[in-house]
Amino acid sequence: MTNQTWIPKILPIMREEDYHTHYISTTKNKTQFFGYQTFVFPDGFPGSDWKKSRKEYVILHLFDDQGNHIKTEHWFAGTTDQINPEELAHKLHEMINELEEVTFQDIAVVPFSTEVDGIQFGLIPNDDDESISLQPSSTIAFYAPWDGEYYT
Repeated sequence: MTNQTWIPKILPIMREEDYHTHYISTTKNKTQFFGYQTFVFPDGFPGSDWKKSRKEYVILHLFDDQGNHIKTEHWFAGTTDQINPEELAHKLHEMINELEEVTFQDIAVVPFSTEVDGIQFGLIPNDDDESISLQPSSTIAFYAPWDGEYYT
């Protein structure tokens, strides 16, 4: 069970162009979003044949103007040995282009967890080091003082 006392009520996320938070924004109607490509090894890292088991996803988390998670849109691209990386980038752009008038900027959201294809996704608190990690694959993590900066 998570010790709730250290978890921020709202997590600022700084936009870093051409890096992990390139696709964060607010739309005309004040919906916030976080879009990215990610992967998961559903059965753990398999060794030399990893490209056949690593699943590739395009994710778009949507939040209301208070930072509450509304929903997660996703696209499962296939396993790494089946995908074209350009197709993942194209799909992410397509999903974002469906939103109303996007202004790329920093966002602030409530940590959350959701399930996609039986896999936990989200900005998930970790009591062991008092961080909030982008899951799955722990691509980036946030720590106090919760100023929007993240670590890889």
